[in-house]
Amino acid sequence: MKGEDQPLVISNVALEGKPVDIVINDGIIEAIHPHNPQLSIPHSLIIDASGKAAFPTFANLHTHAAMTLLRGYGNDVPLQSWLNDWIWPKEKLLTDEHIYWGVRLACLEMLRSGTTAFADMYFFLPAAARAVHDSGLRALLGDSVFGDAEAMADAASYKVPDWQDDRVRYAVAPHAIYSVSETGLRRVAHYCKANNLLCHIHMSETAEEVANCLRQHGCRPYEYLERIGVLEQLDHRIIGAHSLHLSPEEMRLMARYGVVAVHNPNSNLKLGSGHQFQYKELRQAGVRVALGTDGCASNNNLDMLEAAKTMSLLQKGWRNDPTVMPAAETLQVASRNGFEALGINAGEVAVGRLADLMLVDLNHWAMVPDTDTRANLLYAAHSDAIDTVICNGRILMRNRQVAGEAEVIAAVRRIAKELQVTQ
Repeated sequence: MKGEDQPLVISNVALEGKPVDIVINDGIIEAIHPHNPQLSIPHSLIIDASGKAAFPTFANLHTHAAMTLLRGYGNDVPLQSWLNDWIWPKEKLLTDEHIYWGVRLACLEMLRSGTTAFADMYFFLPAAARAVHDSGLRALLGDSVFGDAEAMADAASYKVPDWQDDRVRYAVAPHAIYSVSETGLRRVAHYCKANNLLCHIHMSETAEEVANCLRQHGCRPYEYLERIGVLEQLDHRIIGAHSLHLSPEEMRLMARYGVVAVHNPNSNLKLGSGHQFQYKELRQAGVRVALGTDGCASNNNLDMLEAAKTMSLLQKGWRNDPTVMPAAETLQVASRNGFEALGINAGEVAVGRLADLMLVDLNHWAMVPDTDTRANLLYAAHSDAIDTVICNGRILMRNRQVAGEAEVIAAVRRIAKELQVTQ
């Protein structure tokens, strides 16, 4: 589809309830004007967006993209059994070709559900990066680390990967405090600080994880990271996936060291990890909260719209308060908060922002009547209401059509049979 080097005009689109023309040039939103039927920009592609509303796309702050290969595998078992008995044995069989097509499928799914950026944690990063590049999305690819993190021992050894660019960046992803040693965590922290890299880690996902940390170290997970110097080393560089079982003191530590807390409501519910994510308390403590889906083997999808609805309803439900997590705030968590956490100038349809946006069909049944567009999108719609997705000024989906979809699906079906995760 058309690239970001060609000016793009989204004509007569609803933005905040008003008809406007959005002008995109060189991947940036250059101007937003009241709709003018006579607007003409030389050599531009004009999209007639009548009957559609513009929204910022989503940023999925925690996933394992290639786990699309394991979708539907290892269901309805506890987390540790799920990891040890189902997931990790299959992951040992994965190759770079498997990862490429698994990430391609993940990008296809995210694209179809309005996501243009994601923070990943997995293996075979060059293959994953090639898949992201070919899909046209943005990603922070975390290099999974276990044990003593020996590869991180020499901080001076870092070299910028040849696949890294403005859209796809490298990070370090120690799996968790129970699967990476104290030495490994220190090495990762030193490595990330020395090379100005983000660190993406599972934190406080289950009550069992917290109890084990208290038993082994005499403190809770975030307190443990502070005790061994990791929080200080990784100041404003940690993406803390899950961050579900927290104490007030841990939230103060997270705020002090700029930790991003990533809520993964559907995964936490499916794995029975808990449902009382402390959004209000985290925000009051000054912690940035973003939203994620987790991987397709635990969720089992990458639909950020569904995750956002689940987050909102859970907050209302366990607090017995229908006023918390209103639609506008929830969509901001799913979009702008995540982009900001990744250092990406997107998450808002505004002049000067990167042109990552989606067009929602206002004639879709879930958007009728158009009493409250945001509320309809969050509470009523599904991803099939998303008609067009643009990333970096490039049209990746239009009229619900994505180039190369059939090839991706066929490749993943073949790989699933090779891995024996399907009949």
